[in-house]
Amino acid sequence: MITQKGSLLIGIEYDGKIHKDFELRPQLVRDTVTAFEHPKFSNDMYAGLILLSAQIIKLGDIPKEKITPELLLDLYEEDVKILFSAKEELANKLKSFRSQENSIK
Repeated sequence: MITQKGSLLIGIEYDGKIHKDFELRPQLVRDTVTAFEHPKFSNDMYAGLILLSAQIIKLGDIPKEKITPELLLDLYEEDVKILFSAKEELANKLKSFRSQENSIK
């Protein structure tokens, strides 16, 4: 699976420790369907956090099940921008990978 790794500028505090390193996976249809079922999906920014939290494989040492939209609300704006930029880079990387795969056939 193609992923995107990076590091937050400031980080997020969890369990008394600052966590900065992250890894994202591509967005899946399952993520979108699940997000639509969330009661706060009508808020565009929150909807983005719902989808982003599903894509985050790793955020420091925070257990995956604890990486929620509510947790991401405690990020600094600069770090949210880094995550959304990484998400966009990952989508572009995936498109590029698919294009290369199709040209090989």
